[in-house]
Amino acid sequence: MLRLLIGTGLLLMALGFGAAGWQYWQGLPAETATQEADPAAVPVAAPQQTWLVTATGGLVPRETVLAYVTQDRFVPGRIATIVRTAPLTDLLTEGETLPAAPYLQVFADIRAPALAEDLCPVLRSLLAEDCAVHSARVVDGSVDAVRGTARFQVELAYTLKPDVADLPDPAAHVFVTRTIDLGGPAVTDEAATEEQDAATEEPAPAAPIPDTPAAALTTLVDAALAACADPEAGQACRVLGLSLDWEPGSPARGQARVSWLSPLPEGMFPAPSLDPAPEG
Repeated sequence: MLRLLIGTGLLLMALGFGAAGWQYWQGLPAETATQEADPAAVPVAAPQQTWLVTATGGLVPRETVLAYVTQDRFVPGRIATIVRTAPLTDLLTEGETLPAAPYLQVFADIRAPALAEDLCPVLRSLLAEDCAVHSARVVDGSVDAVRGTARFQVELAYTLKPDVADLPDPAAHVFVTRTIDLGGPAVTDEAATEEQDAATEEPAPAAPIPDTPAAALTTLVDAALAACADPEAGQACRVLGLSLDWEPGSPARGQARVSWLSPLPEGMFPAPSLDPAPEG
């Protein structure tokens, strides 16, 4: 008798849940019910066209495309690298003294971010919407215990200020990169050393010797912005990379990498749309 009662109760519960489920299913809109019943009927978003080509038809690396197109986010391909010499005493706070020589390397590495404090404001004031220290460290083997100096490398990630005009159709333009040289080879980030078919290099005008890394960075950014303002530059010119090497009392050495979109050269035609073909 007990088993019969338990079995009857379970059967009634199953019927109740089944009826409730059927009522819920019937209450759904027809489109939603169909999509849940047949996953193949759910529309698939068309792939986005995120590539660019150079003037010779070569594909631009994806990292460079992201650095160019994605202005409002930090991306690996858009970095400002500053290498500078600084006195180790610049890393001390009030009342501190330098540690013994064997610990200077570790001390300099830990305090290196302090040397980046005046660099992000330069980028924000000239071209960046936002800026952050990506890394800051002492260059291995550069600590000079006798002179009390060391070489430091600071990497800044930055976003770009939004353009006033809309980006032209990438399929009807080619991607052009130009490197502005401030007077000699400089330590560059990985993206800046990528070989691109359309890349060219031109010297920047001579400038007074900057007395601080911030002043040297300002000179470099000004040269990059001047290149973008040149009438020969194409549309949507953007600064995608900066590299600077600064020594006290010496001319700044550095490079700025700028890119823009130019109309297709004669003989090239817009790429076909990547939208999926209609069914049937």
